[in-house]
Amino acid sequence: MRRSSLFPFVVLTMVVPVLTLLCLAQHIPAGTAIKVKIEANQWDKDLLLKKLNDHGADHGMKFEAADSGYEYRIVFATGQNKNTLLGLAGAGAVNYSKAGVTAYDVSGNELFSFERANRYTDSGAANAAAKEIIKRLRQLRHSQKK
Repeated sequence: MRRSSLFPFVVLTMVVPVLTLLCLAQHIPAGTAIKVKIEANQWDKDLLLKKLNDHGADHGMKFEAADSGYEYRIVFATGQNKNTLLGLAGAGAVNYSKAGVTAYDVSGNELFSFERANRYTDSGAANAAAKEIIKRLRQLRHSQKK
């Protein structure tokens, strides 16, 4: 009998600290948003900003759209890519989505440029691009701190 009465206490003492840590790990302190100017059509701009914030949260990064006072300017576009190597049987070439990114610092110096292709949707291409942007910005920001 005594064992069953301790069970809720043991579970609570284990679960509450874990939940507290998870909540604190997801908290991003105010004022840490990275201001970016995204040059793209409205659909692509909103999509990229959402993907940057979705994946940036894993690294304590929050992105905020800005037309002035930004740290980085990102030129972004999605499009279609005809892939003749990955054709379907009897269907020939298949169109896939791609995303192109070029990022600049405040002074207009190009920081990096890349393309992610062969994704099934524009959302998938934007997702891959956002992950790469975050990876490269983390590297740049880390090297600037040294």
